[in-house]
Amino acid sequence: MSALRRIGAGLALALIAVLATAAPASAHDQLTSSTPAEDEVLAAAPAEVVMTFSGDLIVLDASMTGAVVMVVDASGHDWASGEIDVQGNRMTAQLEPGMPVAGYQVRWQVVSEDGHPISGVIPFTIGDAAPMVTAGNSDGAADSDEVTTAGDQIADDSSSPVRVLLIGAGGAAIAAAGFALYRFLRRPKATAVPPESGDDAAETL
Repeated sequence: MSALRRIGAGLALALIAVLATAAPASAHDQLTSSTPAEDEVLAAAPAEVVMTFSGDLIVLDASMTGAVVMVVDASGHDWASGEIDVQGNRMTAQLEPGMPVAGYQVRWQVVSEDGHPISGVIPFTIGDAAPMVTAGNSDGAADSDEVTTAGDQIADDSSSPVRVLLIGAGGAAIAAAGFALYRFLRRPKATAVPPESGDDAAETL
């Protein structure tokens, strides 16, 4: 193989490696702030919960935002009214009035900008009550069966189109690069035409 072909093969292989790893490299969005904040002690019951994320959230359609928010107390009662508004990277959930002095957890799950569901827990307290303690994960991951079940449905409905597009585009690019490499390596070498001998040249003249 000539030096030019070796260089071309190396460049094509490098391009294939880059394309193969580019699609899954995107990171999930993260919760950047919330009201109430984590472990915040409030003097009065809030009317809503507001969460801000590092990227825009995916909205499935006008009637289903693709978001789940539960605000539960120690008895398991959910104080979220079910009205959830998603605008870009900001999500707001309305709460029922009359929340008593107690410890609470905001259990949320949304679809991040890369098409993957993300979830978490935000504990807060109203008044001088003790914080709510559960057997959930210490890293704040939501452990509610209701949130998990809804999140599975969200993942099925929203992440598939995004991931299919990314995988399809990456696969097409890899296939095109591989085909170009194959054609390049299979191209026949040009055959040099031998110069005419002196006698043949003389006869021609």
